Amino acid sequence: MNTKFLGRTMLATLLWVATISCGNANNDIEPLLDVSKVLISLSAEGGTENITITSNDNWSVDGLTSWLELNQTSGNSGNVEIQLTAELNDTGSTRFATLSISLKNGEIQQLVKVSQVSQSTPVAQADPNFYIFLCFGQSNMQGMGAIESQDKTVDSRFKVFQTLDCSNLNREKSTWYTAVPPTCQCNSGLSPADYFGRTMVENLPNNITVGIINVAVAGCDIRLFDKDKYQDYDSTSTDAWFTSIIDGYDGNPYQYLVSLAKLAQKDGVIKGILLHQGETNSGQQEWPTYVQKIYNDMLTDLSLEANSVPLLAGEMFSGDNNCCSSMNTIIGTLPETIPTAHIISSDGCTGQDAAHFDSAGYRILGKRYADEMLSLLGY
Repeated sequence: MNTKFLGRTMLATLLWVATISCGNANNDIEPLLDVSKVLISLSAEGGTENITITSNDNWSVDGLTSWLELNQTSGNSGNVEIQLTAELNDTGSTRFATLSISLKNGEIQQLVKVSQVSQSTPVAQADPNFYIFLCFGQSNMQGMGAIESQDKTVDSRFKVFQTLDCSNLNREKSTWYTAVPPTCQCNSGLSPADYFGRTMVENLPNNITVGIINVAVAGCDIRLFDKDKYQDYDSTSTDAWFTSIIDGYDGNPYQYLVSLAKLAQKDGVIKGILLHQGETNSGQQEWPTYVQKIYNDMLTDLSLEANSVPLLAGEMFSGDNNCCSSMNTIIGTLPETIPTAHIISSDGCTGQDAAHFDSAGYRILGKRYADEMLSLLGY
């Protein structure tokens, strides 16, 4: 018997079996694709912007355009940094590109939107009469109230900067719409932000428009919004509803909110920050210092002054059989840590369960946020 031939035959057979086995194993791995930045604005003079692509499969970029150069348009699994470069734009108009980054199997896709103003295009000045307010927190700020018929008629002077692409609402991300709820996520409910905005426009001069940007995550620890620690708190729950919300914010709710806010600053002026969070951190005496860091980071990253951008923090539901009203004592100390912080009482606001206000409660709480802000603005 030819033992050498037999040996080669057996080796080939084993390699074939191993290859098939590995192929089947790879099919069981859930596709992963993440992009560090999805909104990029380039100056008229041009320049380079870097993004990092993280994946577990081969990826490629589609939607290439003549004015935007990429140093790499495909790659393998792992973390890959690519450069986007544009030359001077003297066309007289802003130009746009949408890059589609997808895995080789096409199951997952990320869109990167790139814009570049023109040297010949006058830089639009932000409207000083467009007051913008940033809203963040957990489930109550996200909105858990039933949206009723009375909530669907909204003054067009009250706007929401859409945070997500929502086909069910016919809304696109990074676009201003009349703030008909839901104003946070595609299927969220009524929140304090809704009646905050309504009350604001009812009591401000007719030439002033109010806009909100609401990025909230039900069930989150406040440190999910800490730009330096968020990765320690993005998986405190492994439930799909929780992780999907964070995924919708590109895995980093703080940066997502700040990126949207920078775009919105081209249209108006940020006048305040609204916070409703604390149920998950109930009893934690360090909570005010956690909030202080997030607030200070927002001010720095958005070039804001604390004296011009107060922080309004709402109390927890305090009705019968509540879970977390003991946290209100800690929330009440926030102005000792942040002098420009103001506390919004939840006393008398009705609820639907141990943690969440009902629609009537959200309406009252939202009006109280507005009453405080109106007072701070001198109205």
